Amino acid sequence: MTTKQILALFIALTTLFSLFPVLTRAEITNMTPQPQAQGQEQSDQRAMFDALRKTGSGRVTAIIDPQRLQLQGGRIIRLAGLDFPDYDPEDDSAEDNGKYTALAMDILRDMLIGKEVDLYQTPKKDWGRMNRMGHHIAHLERQEGGLWVQGTLLSLGLARVRTSQRNPEMAGQMITREEQARADGLGLWVEDTHRILTPDEAAGAAGRFALVEGRVESAAIKKNRVYLNFGQNWRDDFTVSIPPGSKRLFSKQGIDPLSFNGKTVRVRGWVEMYNGPYIEIDHPEAIEIIEDAEADEVEE
Repeated sequence: MTTKQILALFIALTTLFSLFPVLTRAEITNMTPQPQAQGQEQSDQRAMFDALRKTGSGRVTAIIDPQRLQLQGGRIIRLAGLDFPDYDPEDDSAEDNGKYTALAMDILRDMLIGKEVDLYQTPKKDWGRMNRMGHHIAHLERQEGGLWVQGTLLSLGLARVRTSQRNPEMAGQMITREEQARADGLGLWVEDTHRILTPDEAAGAAGRFALVEGRVESAAIKKNRVYLNFGQNWRDDFTVSIPPGSKRLFSKQGIDPLSFNGKTVRVRGWVEMYNGPYIEIDHPEAIEIIEDAEADEVEE
């Protein structure tokens, strides 16, 4: 199947997908979307971006790499919330990276070159709208057909969700698309290299971004820093840490990180080695509750 055929198929599937409601983050792993009336399709599409602000529009003139594109006039846009595991930004030729990076770029070219897009950015004007390179960080929607660019790439299994403290918005919608692609075995999710890791496998991902899922064996605070331990020995097991300055973001959402004790969670972040494999997260969207260990126990 050619790239254009893949894109045409996806556009048809996206039209069908847009008939389903947008789920909240808490509903992602426990609910199946129910179809809505077709008349609500347009309002649902607009509601997707309620957490963001529309900050402009433009015509796409170039795809620089899977993460960046250029608009007429020279503005460079970086796609918010995405990770391309087979893309090496140090490689001058993006096409020489992985096959999924190459396909993502082909999809972006066919979908966006010469097309008008709308930019949606974090509502904080001076926080997260532009990176140190002067590139605008945004979610993009193609005006023609109302295609959400990030959603397209995630639904095809060509990218993973990677939010940041400054751009946490749309996490729930993006994770929903990622999970569906993983369930359908699309794109990078057929590769063992890119699968979700267990805590015992986390050390093998040292030095790169990864998804790790497992049961929190203990949760504690030391010097105002939260530690989630996934084994019996904190000196060498997988650990997730939340720094003191980031705890307030959890509190704002009514989340107590200590309540993760005994629960199965999925965490996204850069794996380091510090008393075993270690991920530090600085915003709530980087961790999902997959299962409450006690919820499945049968009451006697």
